This record gives sequence, structure tokens and C-alpha cells, in this order.
Amino acid sequence: MAFLSPTYQDILQTNINEVTYTLTNGQVPLANSVIRTVMQANSKVQWLQYAFLQKVALQATPATSTGIYLDYWGSLKGITRKASSTATSQVTFTGTSGVSIPASSVLIAQNGETYTTDNLVLVGSSVGITAVSAGTEGNQLSNITLTLQTPIAGVDSTIVLTNAITNGSDVETDDLYRVRVLQAYSTQATGDSRQEHINWALAVPSVTAAWVPSAPLVGTQCVIYVMLDRTNSFLGYPQGTDGTATAETRYTTATGDQLSVANAMYDEKPYTEIQIITAPVRNDIGFEISGLASASAAVQASVKTAIQTLFHAQGTPLGTDITIAAISEAISQTVGGTDFTITSPTTDIKLNIGDLPEVGTVTFS
Repeated sequence: MAFLSPTYQDILQTNINEVTYTLTNGQVPLANSVIRTVMQANSKVQWLQYAFLQKVALQATPATSTGIYLDYWGSLKGITRKASSTATSQVTFTGTSGVSIPASSVLIAQNGETYTTDNLVLVGSSVGITAVSAGTEGNQLSNITLTLQTPIAGVDSTIVLTNAITNGSDVETDDLYRVRVLQAYSTQATGDSRQEHINWALAVPSVTAAWVPSAPLVGTQCVIYVMLDRTNSFLGYPQGTDGTATAETRYTTATGDQLSVANAMYDEKPYTEIQIITAPVRNDIGFEISGLASASAAVQASVKTAIQTLFHAQGTPLGTDITIAAISEAISQTVGGTDFTITSPTTDIKLNIGDLPEVGTVTFS
């Protein structure tokens, strides 16, 4: 139960009432009287004491603590707040063959975000670029234009980005960090529990969801499904190939996002375990819904969003079922009393191991 702190006005009125009925025989102290001034001063001190106690009560448990106090609670379990990360991508400069572009050349996006080249490169060759500012603001969709801040003779000043700029993430918020801290406190430290594997994966910057099957794939091979930030251009699906960390010699090495996660988790893994970082498979599910053909475009878009939200909340790559009743309820909360019928699919959605559901084409009739 939260600590309830009285307001300054409540405290002042209580003190005035006490003085009125015990010292002045029922006479209310005048506004400019010495005794009322003393009551006001004392009441402010009492209010500040209550405010301090309220803060102490909030920070006394990881369930309600905030900021640096939540960091302290997390540190007791070895759980640190995720730092922000910078967005990256690859670009290829065009222009006169053989002309070089120096390392740290600055590129400016249409929205003003800046990026630098990771190393020296020749026209026609691919080079990595990194956002100057850390955080999600560095992420960009493909097909935007980047412009060299300082023109280089023989090099075209603009580049149309063919690959999205991704993996920029903000400092982990209190709400997201608190979930991981509480999971750590509720998990018995055995060194090899499923929840601990999930905690390790969630500690990797940009990983927002993780699942571990109830049993190893075979022997000591542990599969860990991961998803990244759902707001990125790939809806959070890792881009790369499944596999293990670079240092793991007993299995195929991962690439791309999966490799980044595997390498980050490698030092935490149990000694004999082979951790296989795996991306869920996107399973687009189409719908036909009758009765909403005349609904506005905004309502129809809200229906799609409601189904997608349900999919993201209930879908896992461990093989789950999503009922038509649950989908119908989600739509009902969006359209109110409007009658509708889900004509396809007609049975509950059964997901295969490894699949995550996404909303495909929705037809309204």
C-alpha cells in the first residue's frame, strides 16, 4: 500500500483546529496573528517531513523505486540499466572511380541527424556509418537521402540509403528496467534456469523480448528466441542468421543481429552450454471481416491495430494458440456496438514452434 502524505493545507488546518479548540477557547486565530504565523511555519516543516517519508517509502522497494535508487536495487542482483546505443548501417558512395572518402566524413540526413563514416573507403565500395548521437533518433528508414557535409571532389554529395539505419536505442526507462530487476529478484539463482537465460538476453541493448523453450534442443544446445525494438523498420525481427557467438566453436556462428546478441551473452552462459540465438519467423495472418465495410478508414485502421496488439501480447515462438474469441473481443473494444463477423479465419490460430503472428491483409466486407 502506498504511503499517503497529507497536503500542506490539510496539515495547516489540523494545527489551526488544535489551537482553536485547546488554546483559544474556540476563537479562530486571525490571519495576521503571531499564532497563525507560527502554525503556518510549523505546518510547512511537517509537510516537508511527510514528503521526505513519502520518497523514502517509494525508494524502499524495487517495485516502486525510481532513477538512481532503482539502479542501486538492480546492482544488488547484477542487473544494470541498458545504456543508449548508436544506430548503424552501410552506404556506398558514387562518383569517380578510385577517389577516396576519408574516415569520419560527415553525412547529414533529411531530418538533420548526422552520421560519420567508420573508416576510409573508395568510391564504389561499401562502408559502415554510425550515428553521431546515440538513441532511436538515429534510426532511419531506407530510401532517404544522405548528404556530405563537406563536398569531396570526384564524389557525389548525395547518397540514397538502400539499407535502413537501425539498432539505435535510448537509455532504458525506469518502467522497462524495473521489469528486469523484479524478474531478477523473483528468480532463484541456479545458474541455468530458463528465466535467467531470458534475463541475460533482455540485458542486451536493443533486445526487448526473449523466450526459451522448456527443454534444450539436444544435449547442451539451448535455443533462445529474441526480438528487437518493435518500432524499427523490421518490426523488431532480427536481421541475420541464427547461430552462436564468435568464440563458440561447436556450432555454426551467427551473423548480423543474432551474432551481436550471442556475443553479448557468451560470457554469462553456463560452461558446457551451446547458446543458439534464433530469430522468430514472421507469420502473416490475413483476415476477412464482414459488417465493417462502411466503417471509416480510421476505424478500420484501429481494428488492424487492435489485432496486432493482441498478437504481440499473446504470440510467442514457443507454439501458442490465439483464439478467435480473443480476437473478436479486441475488435469489439474498438468498434463498440457495431455488429461484425470474422469470416476468415474461422478457427483458432495455432502457431508453429518458432513462429510469431503478424497481421496480414485485412479485407472488410
